[in-house]
Amino acid sequence: MKKAILSSILLLGTTSILADTTMCFKENHSSMSTIENIPLNGGACAGKFSVNDMKKQGWAVDDIKISQTPTGMNFIYILKTPTAQQFGTTQFVGNQAQMEANILAKLEQKKQAEEKAKIEKEVQEAKVDAQNIYVNQCQTCHGAKGEVVKAGVALNSLSVEDMQTSLKDYELGRNGKESSLNAAIHTSNLNSKTIKGIYAYLKDLNNPSKK
Repeated sequence: MKKAILSSILLLGTTSILADTTMCFKENHSSMSTIENIPLNGGACAGKFSVNDMKKQGWAVDDIKISQTPTGMNFIYILKTPTAQQFGTTQFVGNQAQMEANILAKLEQKKQAEEKAKIEKEVQEAKVDAQNIYVNQCQTCHGAKGEVVKAGVALNSLSVEDMQTSLKDYELGRNGKESSLNAAIHTSNLNSKTIKGIYAYLKDLNNPSKK
């Protein structure tokens, strides 16, 4: 019975200590001077409280992790109450490291998802003009679906990157492509964005079930 009571006390004590440690974060924030007044996500901050709000509630900053991003900085704050701080930080290192890793992983996943969405949006926008450009400037030589083989390869078998390289070869009259003297007639209005649109347009034509 004594062991059971002692175990319960230790468990409650550990829970109390762990409850006095929280981790909050903010991604892509651009100003060091305003970060402590901006509501943070995660932990006890929950998207409602800033660092200064947490300080007013009795929390103190125990550690800060800052990483640079293309559009700003990611901040991770370790916050503790005096109760937790008196026990030191070493016993929480493992938990903190895992929490930090989880947050950073989520931020990276979100970043990748945003980049993918940006690319997809760019492709969809490019497709709006791609059909008109392809029909008027490309279809005669490459076929309605890009199936005609030119210089040993069909346009509909190329990746976006290969299309861009092939276009450059065509403009410069190299690697078996047409003379650059004729290139301007056929490559006007073609750039990186429209090439992506043509690629997506041909992909839809040749794989209608995957639209």
